Amino acid sequence: MAEVKFDTVWKKYKREKVDAVKGLDISLKDGEFVSLLGPSGCGKSSTLRMVAGLEEISSGDLYIGGRRVNDLEPGERDVAMVFENYALLPHMTAFDNIAFPLRLQNENKKVIECKVKEIADFLEMGCFLYEKAHSLGGGQRQRVGIARALIRKSSVLLMDEPISHLDADLRAKTRGELARLQKLLGITTIYVTHDQIEALAMADRIAVMNFGVLQQYGEPDELYNYPTNKFVASFIGEPPMNFLPCALSRENGNVVLASKDFEVTLDKEAAREIDPDYPGGDVLLGVRPPDIELKFDSSDEANVVKGKCVLFSAGCEHSVLEASIGDNIILAQCSPDILLKPEQNLSIKLVNKKFHLFDSKTERTIIKNIMKGDA
Repeated sequence: MAEVKFDTVWKKYKREKVDAVKGLDISLKDGEFVSLLGPSGCGKSSTLRMVAGLEEISSGDLYIGGRRVNDLEPGERDVAMVFENYALLPHMTAFDNIAFPLRLQNENKKVIECKVKEIADFLEMGCFLYEKAHSLGGGQRQRVGIARALIRKSSVLLMDEPISHLDADLRAKTRGELARLQKLLGITTIYVTHDQIEALAMADRIAVMNFGVLQQYGEPDELYNYPTNKFVASFIGEPPMNFLPCALSRENGNVVLASKDFEVTLDKEAAREIDPDYPGGDVLLGVRPPDIELKFDSSDEANVVKGKCVLFSAGCEHSVLEASIGDNIILAQCSPDILLKPEQNLSIKLVNKKFHLFDSKTERTIIKNIMKGDA
């Protein structure tokens, strides 16, 4: 197993005149599961391909197990890769596809058979081990691809959206299997995905990227609860965070957030979370839908504002409300016992305990205990 370190790594595509990865600086611990997360074109697949040796590093250094690998061929890096389409040979059986890397190394026939059956038993593949790849289902092909990658016992496992094309039920089941498998093997893993649910469910740490730039690198709960900028806040979480433009001012130790549509006062305890050197001005108040409360009997309570139901979607575990506060539209999660009608007047508590604030111009957080994590 091995640590992986990116030291100011850039990837520039000269023909397209695009900087796909811009000065990436992150490290993976030995045996850690790290997800590269972001929208299409953010640089995550280019990053993975540089680790695999399929793309040259334009500048900076990449280390695997303490060894600089910039100039090493893919076969010399001790990495294995699982592609989105698994790249299986359709005319071969699952057994032959798994054995293929060992046969290329002229491994002994008995050794190959022993190793393939060992990993097949581990992945519970015995019932389809001798079926042709073209006849296998999506989940079965996924296991064959992983088994083929793992059979070489590489130090680093790379996965490029390996379950994105599976249906929802199978994808949810496979997420758990992959996470369990990675923990059992203890292999350092880099997993590329655009699906934040996958990343949050599986990874030890997540590197959020956008336009080739690392936005934040941390544990799932850190990214969800303490996003360093608006992009991370909007990309992590479902339903997405609400953003309400307002102006920040300070009054007698309190912080007032006001717009023409609402006014919220943060008491001294809550105000202490905000950077004391922030001078005030235009900000974005961020509130996640689960943190918004509907009030039916205490409209005089602090930080309760008037709103109106726009759309209500009833659910079994929770319902989703789309509401207007003046010109602002917000999403809120509420109890499934509540039933609301369009145009119904509402009392909405915007800020209870959890809130986020971002400078309107830079879109960076102004919450002081996480400013050090800004990208």
